[in-house]
Amino acid sequence: MSMLLLRLAARDLLTLNSRRRMVPHLAARWRHFRGADASLSERSAWADSLVHLAEDLVVAGRGDVEMIVECAATLDEADRPGDPRLIDVVLVGHHPAGRRLSVQLVELKRWSMVTRVERATADLVHVPGMGRKKHPALQLRELQGRATVGSCHEAW
Repeated sequence: MSMLLLRLAARDLLTLNSRRRMVPHLAARWRHFRGADASLSERSAWADSLVHLAEDLVVAGRGDVEMIVECAATLDEADRPGDPRLIDVVLVGHHPAGRRLSVQLVELKRWSMVTRVERATADLVHVPGMGRKKHPALQLRELQGRATVGSCHEAW
C-alpha cells in the first residue's frame, strides 16, 4: 500500500479542520505509515498551509476539488532506502473549461518572501534566513519525472 494521509474535497478539509480533527488524523496516518510521530513543524505546516490552500480553492469556487495529502511519489516508495519522496498535495478535479479531469501537483512552502538567485529560470531561490533553496517547481519536476500514475491513482 502506498502512503497517502488524506483524501478530501477542499470544503470537507475545512470542515474537518474546524472540528479540530484534521491534524490529529494526519498525525495518526503519518505514524501508521512512517512508524514515528510527525514533528511539531510538520503538524504546524499542515494546520497552516493545507487550510490556506483549501480556503483559496473554496473562494475560487473550487471547493469540490479533491486534495490528496502527502502522497507517495511512486508505488515502491516504501522499498526505497531513506525517507520516501512525498508530494505535499495532489489536486484532482474537473477543469472549469471543458470539464476534463485535471491534476495539479503542489509543493507547499511557508516562506513569507523569496527572491531568485540567478536569472528568471533559476534552479535556486533565496529565502531570507534560510539561504539558497531548490526552486519548488524543480522539486515537483523531479518527483513527476519518476512518479508512476498508480502511486496516487488508488486514491482517486
